[in-house]
Amino acid sequence: MPLKIFVYVKGLLAVAEPATCVSMARIVGVAHDRLSKILNNSKLAWQTLLHSLALRIFGKLDDGYLILDDTVIDKSFAKVIENLAWVFCSKKNQSVLGLNIVVLCWSNGTFTIPLAFKIWKKSGGKTKIDLAVELLSYARNFLRLQPKYVTFDCYYSAKKILKRLTKYGWTFYTQLKKNRKFSGTQLKLSKRNPYWMEQGTIDGKLKVLIVRHGKKYFATNNLTSSKSEMLVSYRTRWAIETMFRLLHDKLGIEECASRSLRAQTAHITLCLMSFLLLEKTKHTTRKTWYRLRREYRFHPEKVDLLFNELNLVTA
Repeated sequence: MPLKIFVYVKGLLAVAEPATCVSMARIVGVAHDRLSKILNNSKLAWQTLLHSLALRIFGKLDDGYLILDDTVIDKSFAKVIENLAWVFCSKKNQSVLGLNIVVLCWSNGTFTIPLAFKIWKKSGGKTKIDLAVELLSYARNFLRLQPKYVTFDCYYSAKKILKRLTKYGWTFYTQLKKNRKFSGTQLKLSKRNPYWMEQGTIDGKLKVLIVRHGKKYFATNNLTSSKSEMLVSYRTRWAIETMFRLLHDKLGIEECASRSLRAQTAHITLCLMSFLLLEKTKHTTRKTWYRLRREYRFHPEKVDLLFNELNLVTA
């Protein structure tokens, strides 16, 4: 693990101002060019570094599940940043100028660990569904994970993803839109009863178990699943939403001003690395993420102690 990246991580955890290179350099006592060079270093494989740090802190990832989702990094006040596009932000319920990233996490109900992400490019030819399939392939073929199940919202319940998960032999729990065809009929027209459970097919041949719970429809390819198991498993995806909230509110994921996509990718990865450190410390100290963040603010020496406690080399 390159020592220089911990300088940046220390800045993210200790800074009280917006997490720009200038403000972070001031709090950790280095030249801001040093932090800029980290972001623009073409030799660093950021996805590999993120996974390496997760392994170093948490060890081998067993007996967990995968969560797939995306988030918008608002860059409304940016002048020129590579790959900016107008994307819909559910948080603001409107389109904003920003970056849209698809993220894959592993969780066991105690820890939530970001594994990898991909930035959607409007002119790149790949949809967010394509990027999600690539992330799932990375988890299976490179990380060699065998999750108990994969969960995601209705956007990612596309035929391409469900087909890939079925090919892998992985169980999924997802939500479906009411106009999705179930055994040839739209879900909203299948039954009038707001609470029912039935097996059938979607997308032609895929066998699923559908549960209607009020106005929402849930699906799984685990045909022996109970209704309560389906609902509980789907709700575990909320872990990624709480991670996104922390990244946006306290770890400065939106605050990198660099114009290059390489630098933006590096900054996002370093924010995820900072989250990994807080996630581990949260469970060893029994303090919340937000309390830890307050304790580290203005105190880079406390971050150095954190690096030592986790057997990481201080920067």
